[in-house]
Amino acid sequence: MTEEEQRLQKVSPKRRRFDLRGVSLVIITVLVITLFTGGMAYSVQSLVTEAKEGVLVDGVREFRISVQQWYYEPAIIRVNPGDTIRFVVSSQDIRHGFSQNELGINLTVSPRKAVIHAVVVPSDMAEGTYTLYCSVFCGMGHPYLRGKMIVGAPTMFLGVRMEKVLPYFATSVMAGVFAVFIAKGRRRVR
Repeated sequence: MTEEEQRLQKVSPKRRRFDLRGVSLVIITVLVITLFTGGMAYSVQSLVTEAKEGVLVDGVREFRISVQQWYYEPAIIRVNPGDTIRFVVSSQDIRHGFSQNELGINLTVSPRKAVIHAVVVPSDMAEGTYTLYCSVFCGMGHPYLRGKMIVGAPTMFLGVRMEKVLPYFATSVMAGVFAVFIAKGRRRVR
């Protein structure tokens, strides 16, 4: 064996280890960023989606809500404390539920039959986001049949509305995580 071949054999395992570290770092970084970004995008989506205000009919704010496996349409509604609201809920496929704990609503909705329910949002109800959910088991996606009811104009801090700030915050956090992974990867390579 020549001297050059011996030198290449000695260098080769280090070079392979370096390549494996670099490749594994890139794979881990891509996986973490993909999962993190996906999770942030999913959680921010519901806050960025435009909330429906309903239609005012004879002084009552009316929401026509269609239920289908496994979502509400509209998925997000906005009400104000003190509003009288009317839900007209109909199922497009099978039997579902329509519930909201703070307002004491628990309706069973049969296929192609509208259920009408009116309620007054208490004037002292705290501004915030409340969950609408299905209370009748409707199949494998049942836990995901959720909606949001936004009461008032909830703020995050200093009077800033959450849906205005959260997308920028999520993007900044994702960019920070990416920068940390790159910096750590560079330190390990040296």
